[in-house]
Amino acid sequence: MQRRTWFKYLAGAALSLLLTGTATAQEEFGFVEGVEYKKIPHPQSIAPHQKQVTEVFYYGCPHCFHLEPSIHEWLKTKPADVHFEQVPAVLNNPNWIFMAKVFFTAQELGVVKQSHMPFFTALHEEKKPLFTVEAIAEFFTQFGIKADDFKATFNSFKVDQLVRNAMKKTKEYGIEGVPAVIVNGRYLTDVPMAQGKDRMWKLVNQLTEK
Repeated sequence: MQRRTWFKYLAGAALSLLLTGTATAQEEFGFVEGVEYKKIPHPQSIAPHQKQVTEVFYYGCPHCFHLEPSIHEWLKTKPADVHFEQVPAVLNNPNWIFMAKVFFTAQELGVVKQSHMPFFTALHEEKKPLFTVEAIAEFFTQFGIKADDFKATFNSFKVDQLVRNAMKKTKEYGIEGVPAVIVNGRYLTDVPMAQGKDRMWKLVNQLTEK
């Protein structure tokens, strides 16, 4: 009887140490897996010895538009060894496919940095009817792109391939809403999960070190 009691005591002590260690680790990290962030269903490989942060967005999403200023603030202070990229979410929906093609067309034409925020602004603040290839091609002439060149690139095999790849990533990331942020190809968080933009970027910084 005493021996059984001793084993129960040891088991209880071991469990207590385990729980204390877990709680301490969570306290030191400051965020809890499954609450403020989660592991993605299919971890993605990233370049060796590189830390990577990926924002997954949709041009038609107002929350994505409103996140942009905080992205630019974070970029000013992010560690130099963290690579940042933006990837359009692509669901099996014509509107999402169309807007992803806009992004990849701008990327292929080398003007995505100049056009990204103005295009967001035109859609959400200026309410411009940019819903046809012709209208968007005309919009992009302000960035030195000929309308015919935009349309040709928009309809190119390369852009179609990029959209298919983005659709695959959207599924593998387990994206259920945008904007979402993927860290090191392993973790996903967003503003509601992290309980605010500032907390999300603090979490992102910490996750890059995991």
